[in-house]
Amino acid sequence: FCEFRASQNALTAAPICVRMGMAKPRTGERGRMRSVNELYELQTLDWEILNLETELGAARARLADDSARLRAKRALDALNARLAEMDAPRRQSEREIERVEARVAVIDARMYGGAVSNPRELEAYQDERASLLRNRSEEEDALLNLMVEAEETEERRDEARAAFERVHAERSREVAELTARGRELAARLPELRARRAELAELYDAATIAVYESVRRSRGGQGAALMDRRGLCRGCQLVRPNAELSRARAGDRIVQCGNCSRILICE
Repeated sequence: FCEFRASQNALTAAPICVRMGMAKPRTGERGRMRSVNELYELQTLDWEILNLETELGAARARLADDSARLRAKRALDALNARLAEMDAPRRQSEREIERVEARVAVIDARMYGGAVSNPRELEAYQDERASLLRNRSEEEDALLNLMVEAEETEERRDEARAAFERVHAERSREVAELTARGRELAARLPELRARRAELAELYDAATIAVYESVRRSRGGQGAALMDRRGLCRGCQLVRPNAELSRARAGDRIVQCGNCSRILICE
């Protein structure tokens, strides 16, 4: 009978999780589990991780977006290509004008040098000379138009080159800064995630399960502060006194009746 009472007393003194065959709850630093009211520390850390992940994603997106430099380069290339296109017709017009002038010089030498005495031959030379001069006038007009367009295009090309060089320099600086910041963020995030995993172990599984569920459905915020008036800082609505009282107790999960976030008293 004494042995039976001793074993019964030992069983009664054991923790309830042992007596009922349940798993022991997770314990925190110095063997203590974190209370619900301390959950906001995890929320703050999650925000920091989310902000860094967002910044890292934005940095990588900006690194991948080289559209401004490509637009400036395409504009410069298009103007250079147009100048190259005008070069061949310009040279052709110049050669044609030289040919006409050479032929006119030969005709003039024969006509005015006394080498032509036949009236019909003289008339033919005169007709040819007039035709050559008309052709030369047309070629000179075309060459003038090409030269004017080329001059305007060269001015635009110079402006496009200056714009491209400016965009290229700015982009090079941006890439260097984004690359450095990206490396910094990529190195910092694993540390925060490891700290987050350690911190999550300090809360009981039920609290973490509710917190994670609400956080996923509420834009990354699973817990919200509640001020002394009962204002939930998650949805900015004043909650009933009953919710405020339960949240102040801090001995169980109290969720906002409006936004479902876990309420933490300030």
